[in-house]
Amino acid sequence: MYLEIGLVILGIAFFLLIIFCIPILLEIRQAAKDITVTLETLNPRLPSILKNIEEITTNINSSTAAVNREVQNFTYTAERLNLVAKNVVDDLQEIAPVVMKSAVFQTVKNVFAVVKGIRVFLEEFLAKR
Repeated sequence: MYLEIGLVILGIAFFLLIIFCIPILLEIRQAAKDITVTLETLNPRLPSILKNIEEITTNINSSTAAVNREVQNFTYTAERLNLVAKNVVDDLQEIAPVVMKSAVFQTVKNVFAVVKGIRVFLEEFLAKR
């Protein structure tokens, strides 16, 4: 008797499992139909899509090569400019102490100091009036 009850419960459980699986199977069947329609639509267009992808890849490669060339040219120019600037600065560092000690520079420095003193004097003098 327990065996019969167990078999009935097992049968009912199996029946309920089948009932719950039916909607899932129907959804899977519908998805398979949709995939079939999509594949039928995509297959004729696939060669042209692949050709477009190859053209795009070729264009990107040529653009990348052109940009790379321009960057290399810019880098070369920047390196040369840096070298020239470094040489100018080095030359100025060598020349600056000599110029600073020259009589002409000392005279120019004194003239600027005198002009500044006169300007301040005139500003103060004229401001008080």
